[in-house]
Amino acid sequence: MSGWQPVLDCLQKNNFAEAIVLLDAVLSQQPLDVDGRLLRAVAYASSGSPERAIRDLWKALAINPASAGTRQALTDLFVSGQEPAPAARDFSLSSGERQTAPDVAKIREDHRSRYEFAARWVNRNITASCNTTGIDLFCGNGYGSHILSEIAGCRMIGIDGSGEAVAFAEQFYAGARTVYRQAYFPFDLASNSVDFAVCFESIEHVEDYEHFIQEIDQMTSGPLVISFPVEDTLNFQLNADLFKYHVRHFTLNDIEELLRLFNRRIVMAKGQIVYRTKKGRVDGFLPESAMGLTALQEDSQFAVVVAEKN
Repeated sequence: MSGWQPVLDCLQKNNFAEAIVLLDAVLSQQPLDVDGRLLRAVAYASSGSPERAIRDLWKALAINPASAGTRQALTDLFVSGQEPAPAARDFSLSSGERQTAPDVAKIREDHRSRYEFAARWVNRNITASCNTTGIDLFCGNGYGSHILSEIAGCRMIGIDGSGEAVAFAEQFYAGARTVYRQAYFPFDLASNSVDFAVCFESIEHVEDYEHFIQEIDQMTSGPLVISFPVEDTLNFQLNADLFKYHVRHFTLNDIEELLRLFNRRIVMAKGQIVYRTKKGRVDGFLPESAMGLTALQEDSQFAVVVAEKN
């Protein structure tokens, strides 16, 4: 970056306005210069204009999706203040908590269908979804963010506590419209920075789930799409040994009351049955053909809901 020395000098002196003027002049002549856009994003972010920084970084990523600096800088603007992951927790891909296939077609149907539902909903209900940005909390190996980006055409930021899962996502599911970041909750999410949020197989893992939803809620004024295991049909106490990383399961009423705290209401709900059960205990998986989303019913084991601001 030797040719950028005058800009670097301005940045070092916190003279961000002058740096932006210099970068504007360069980029007007060389709009495909990734380094220039990255530097201008740094200047914008440092001068209190994160929205402009984000726009520059998405454009830089469109020019060169493999730019590691751009990918890192972009995710830094959405998530910060993370806690270190507990050493006792197994965050490996082989933990049994995450899907591990590098091909969406090989992801199990129950997981895949949730994201397909969310993608179709975004496509139908958010104007110009191709210009929107969503966040995928606890994204696992990244297949869901990829599905949303492919079907709805939106930009996606995926966050997961597993560094191994995020590395996998960056290898197999990353692109110009999908970026991934390792972060363990609690973390801080940038206010009003995305158009919607997806949170599948997540809330049941979080001790302070109210804080978790609060953090997501303030990040977006758009819809929140979440899934959760239904306590009525997947009783947590009876199955706690099988869901060793879960904190609790929820009834639909629990979730409705939680969402009301943030002035949200459920506008659509779907259900899923994934397991065979005997006397309330999980006793193996159903065939994948039976795992798709249906209307939410009394025997649904999982619920997927869309929550809008009132």
